[in-house]
Amino acid sequence: MKKIDISFILPSNRNHNDFSNRVIENINSLNFGEKKHEIIVVSPNYIQGENVTYIEENHNNRGCVGAYNLGYKKSNGDYIILCSDDHFFDLDSPKVIEILKSELFSNKKFKIVCLPTNHHSSCPLPDYTNVQGIIARYPVFERNTVENYMGGYIYHPEFRHHYPDNWLGYWMSQEGETTIEISEYNMITFNSQCDKSNDDYDENVFKKLIKNYISGYKNYI
Repeated sequence: MKKIDISFILPSNRNHNDFSNRVIENINSLNFGEKKHEIIVVSPNYIQGENVTYIEENHNNRGCVGAYNLGYKKSNGDYIILCSDDHFFDLDSPKVIEILKSELFSNKKFKIVCLPTNHHSSCPLPDYTNVQGIIARYPVFERNTVENYMGGYIYHPEFRHHYPDNWLGYWMSQEGETTIEISEYNMITFNSQCDKSNDDYDENVFKKLIKNYISGYKNYI
């Protein structure tokens, strides 16, 4: 059996036909060349499809962060691409991993590159961070980076839904490697619904982690 090159992690707790199924079909239609991929779907509802590995998620989960981390633990790919159940990928998106293998990243410790959405320019970190970096939107990871520098977690497990990409962008910048976003490979929103019910909680977690970092605790987790 050929090894897996790319693992897509797709959390979803919404109607399968309207959301995750559309993303699965989109992923399977991408230009992979000789690369082999898998789609790790984490959901409280059973989901199947071509190249899909289903991971059951607790119905009481209050956000996608736990699902991303659970999906990562079950994944096999050398590279990890995060999905949202309301975004399509550009057809050539799998080529983004070649950037992580390129000279641009040859001397970088963190092999992480980010994808923009809807042809929107990069988003700066909040002013209160006092950091010039950008939010790490839809990061693509080399597995060794996650294992060697991030404690084996995609996102900090204290978060529920939003703001973990703020923390990733902040942490990378403070560690000397500002997030790089590649505008060539966009993600396109097909549904604008957005759950903001955990935003206050998640922003408070973000601010706490910043305070801890400034106080001397430099680890990602």
